[in-house]
Amino acid sequence: MTSALVGIRLGASNIVVAYFKDGRSETIVNELGDRVTPTFITFGEGNDISIGLPAKQGFVRNQQNTIVWSPHFLLKHDGADAFNKYYKQRSPVAIMEKDDRIEFSVMIDGKAKSIPLETVLIHLLTYVRQLVLSVTGAREIQAVLSVSYKMIETGKQDLIRACMKKSGIELHSIVPDACSACLAYELDKDGGHAESNVLVYRLGGSTYECSIVRTVGGCFKTIATANGVENSGDAFTDLVIDIIADEFQKKTKNDPRTAPRSLLKLRACAEQAKHILSTTASTQCSIDALHDGIDLDSNVSRLRFEGAANTLINECLKSVDNILNKAQLQADDIKLIVLCGGGTKVPKLRDAIQSKLPNADMLSSINGDEVIALGAARQCYIESKYAKVQLSTDAQQYERVGVRYFRSHMIATDDAKGEISDSDAEDDNNDDEKENDQLDLDWDKHESYLRKLNLTEWKDQDHYKVLGLGKLRYKATHKQVRNAHKQMILRYHPDKSKRIESERFSLITHAFELLSNPALRRSYDSVDPKFDDAIPNPTTADGFYQTFGPVFERNARWSVHQHVPLLGNDETSFEQVNKFYRFWYDFESWREYSYLDEEDKSQGQDRDERRYIEKMNRAERQKRKKTEMTRIRNLVDRAYALDPRIKRQKKEEQQRKDDEKQRRKQEIDKRRQDQKQKELDEAKRIADEKQRVEEEAKRKQDEAKREKEAQKKLMKKEKKQLRDLCKEANYFNESGSPPNLKQVEQIETLVEYLPYDDLKALNEKLQEENADKRAIVLVEVKRMDEQMQQSRLELSQPSSSSSTASSSNSSSAIKWTPEEIEILVKALRVYPAGVQNRWLVVQEYLKRCGGNPSRTVQDIMQKAKDIASGKKEVEETTASLDHIALNSHKQSTMLENQVKLSQLTVTERDPDTTVAWTVDEQRIFEQALRTYPAALGSSRWDQISECLPSRTKKECLERYKELAKMVQAKKAVNK
Repeated sequence: MTSALVGIRLGASNIVVAYFKDGRSETIVNELGDRVTPTFITFGEGNDISIGLPAKQGFVRNQQNTIVWSPHFLLKHDGADAFNKYYKQRSPVAIMEKDDRIEFSVMIDGKAKSIPLETVLIHLLTYVRQLVLSVTGAREIQAVLSVSYKMIETGKQDLIRACMKKSGIELHSIVPDACSACLAYELDKDGGHAESNVLVYRLGGSTYECSIVRTVGGCFKTIATANGVENSGDAFTDLVIDIIADEFQKKTKNDPRTAPRSLLKLRACAEQAKHILSTTASTQCSIDALHDGIDLDSNVSRLRFEGAANTLINECLKSVDNILNKAQLQADDIKLIVLCGGGTKVPKLRDAIQSKLPNADMLSSINGDEVIALGAARQCYIESKYAKVQLSTDAQQYERVGVRYFRSHMIATDDAKGEISDSDAEDDNNDDEKENDQLDLDWDKHESYLRKLNLTEWKDQDHYKVLGLGKLRYKATHKQVRNAHKQMILRYHPDKSKRIESERFSLITHAFELLSNPALRRSYDSVDPKFDDAIPNPTTADGFYQTFGPVFERNARWSVHQHVPLLGNDETSFEQVNKFYRFWYDFESWREYSYLDEEDKSQGQDRDERRYIEKMNRAERQKRKKTEMTRIRNLVDRAYALDPRIKRQKKEEQQRKDDEKQRRKQEIDKRRQDQKQKELDEAKRIADEKQRVEEEAKRKQDEAKREKEAQKKLMKKEKKQLRDLCKEANYFNESGSPPNLKQVEQIETLVEYLPYDDLKALNEKLQEENADKRAIVLVEVKRMDEQMQQSRLELSQPSSSSSTASSSNSSSAIKWTPEEIEILVKALRVYPAGVQNRWLVVQEYLKRCGGNPSRTVQDIMQKAKDIASGKKEVEETTASLDHIALNSHKQSTMLENQVKLSQLTVTERDPDTTVAWTVDEQRIFEQALRTYPAALGSSRWDQISECLPSRTKKECLERYKELAKMVQAKKAVNK
């Protein structure tokens, strides 16, 4: 193929491209698999340009450098234009007009840049050219461009012609959208001379257009049109946005419509939901982090959407009334309705238009997004076919489209005849020869068949067989139908032959009228009596491809979308198999069953009766349509269940999952074994550590015990030495005189009073040569008596009259610290009851060991009495002696680990790093467990962790669990 014949629908929101091949138009699918390409174009740094769906999806992030709806600006819009206000609500890109040129002001990497409209259009058309070349494999492109009637009417076409030329596309002509839609349904092939009015309603993404086209002998003439932006497809999208946003606001008290990014996310989701609701009863809308990090998950039903759209649909119908008044026509004057544009997929809008024009047949079997492009592609083929033919001027100003226009306005010159004979005439002759081959009938049997037909049951007759096209059926072209009718006339016309009755000849006429009308023929084809609706139901996969292959080929004719994937064979790749089942599970059939309507709405006496008849017929069609979709679904389900490729794929997938499961199981087992071995090693290490700690503690205990025993022996030795010395000196009494009992008692008190160091120093002093032992001992006794006397004087002093001064100066008001209590307990053990002047001795001991020097004997006695009486307050204080040991351990531990703690705190420590417990940490931990029992509740571990600054609460809990496991293991071994 050297040149591709394409039709381009250049809409404000989307571009659709179709090409003519093998006698029909087909829509081109872009690289993403979509038939519709948005007109969004994003300009990045350098030559980075994104066009179509990627640019639309990135519009949330790239609003400042993304241009939307650029084809709108092929026409000038003043500041007060409704479109300009509409545009500013959707896009932040500013529009500037300089020297009659439109420019877009975009921000690229923070810098403002002006991009002319011509540049944007050239990029879009270049994208179209590359897409067509890649699909068709052609070297050149010839195109017909379809645009809104407003652009045709104003004649603003120079700019777009220049852009087409620069993009490398040869432009044949620019035609209005309404005529392109009529060409898609081949309404130009009608050869009659009766006038017929066709309503073409287009509802696009951002615009709408309603036109009335009058057809006379296959030629088109636009007699009225209305367009605008206020009731476009985006208005229906806004309804879905409001439904979702109101529900989100009701749940979260936040309105996502106030944030631009949230609104763009909401618009993308709502647009998708709107299309889904055209075919299903409800849809689920989900958006991650829609507003303030909150996700959206909402269900929207078609009933709810249609209820909100009532007002908008009524506004859409006003344009129909406007053009009817403008054309001075009544609703009954409209014979056909052609729907185009994605917005016309809304079922309630279709029903409203049909109710508005009850006598008109609605043509909607072709996808509304594609119908205009398909018609433009067919027009491109017609213009290329008659490119060298000279046409006459049209006094009635018919649109220059359609095959009938070219044939009726062709100037019959010799050159024209030559051109036609080389093209059309030869094709017609070849078709006639093929037609004659197909009509090689047994005329006797055909006559017998016609005589058997019942005139009143014309709906039950096989119209193809009546015209002798029983072999071709739906494959028969319009020309073949016409030629078959011609032969039937030559053989059976009452004026030429008496082979059959004239009444039965009307069956032939009726069959031709039905099959020559594209809409009626499509209606009959959808209920073709020769079509086999049966679904095979084998129990095994034997002969699967031979059984199901022809069935899918047979049912592929009903698909709205062409290029239907077929079943394939055992060598088909999994990707193609999955694509096949995805297509057939989403299969969309064009069978509409209007041929089986039991009542003709035109027979209704008034409008209400006609509406009622149409309502009943529509309900019956929908019921049959549902049955048809169920049949297709059952066919696909049965094929999927028996398909050996699917079974093989599932088996391989299951094997892969089993292998992955086995691998994960092995990894888990290995990790468990490693963990178990690690736990055993850790338990052994803990046991060894505990044994070492116990041995070390026992050793220290023995050393402390030996040291204490040695201290006692030394103390006892020093006391004995002092007593023996005093006894030998007769307690330093005069010789021969009786012993002074008081002096003896004082010396004995001195022996018990003095601590070890003072006692040793006194003995060493007494051992010195020439030492006056009596004087030394008596001096010590005198000093002891003075100290005791001073204590008595302090006790005998009267208390102050002022209670405030007494409480502040009295030593009894001074709270005992845990350290002082510990010293007092030790003193009471060292100097038990029976020691002479015990309380004075304890008082001096407290002063020497760092106690409060203002403690009186009365204070000491009272505290000792409290300790002995076991008061709760004293018990708590006594229990706090463990705190003293813990605090002392804290200080030693902090000193030992000062360097470590300065470099790595507990919170910064790697949680996976295990630090061994030291002997001191273990000892203080066990002491803390005894000090803070489980009765404290949740605060227990907080207090225990405070005793160990180098350990966290979690480490203390884990240490406790380890010790508990070790104890349980030891008990189990002992058992």
